[in-house]
Amino acid sequence: MKTEQKNINFYLVLIRTKKKIDKYFKINKIRNKQIIDIKKIMEEEKVKLNDKDSVAFFKLLVWNKIKTAREKGKDVYYIPNFSTSELDIKKLFKLKDNLLEKGDNFNLLLFYQEFIATIWLIDTLDNIEIFNNTQILEEY
Repeated sequence: MKTEQKNINFYLVLIRTKKKIDKYFKINKIRNKQIIDIKKIMEEEKVKLNDKDSVAFFKLLVWNKIKTAREKGKDVYYIPNFSTSELDIKKLFKLKDNLLEKGDNFNLLLFYQEFIATIWLIDTLDNIEIFNNTQILEEY
């Protein structure tokens, strides 16, 4: 028996300071959420980017978190690891095609002040049309 999958709201969260997103959740009383903090997961699971098995395990872990959120009807807040210089923001835009299903919303939550004068901000604003909804916060 197949369970019916629910559409989700997937938020690509551009933030460097975890404290600010926690404040955002508290102020906006956001409770029904699944946070996927890539940096935290990589540290906890000791993911090595040069090890194919480690990367495969990591990808499966992220996919399972999204699947669980979908089953529980939770919104997903995906926080990339901005502490690595190898981060390609354009690859993050492909999450819409690679991880989400038809009917899911691909949203942007951008903490603008943290990314002024970065290529990540420029690339994001140049591709803003790929998002269903966009929220740009100047200060928080």
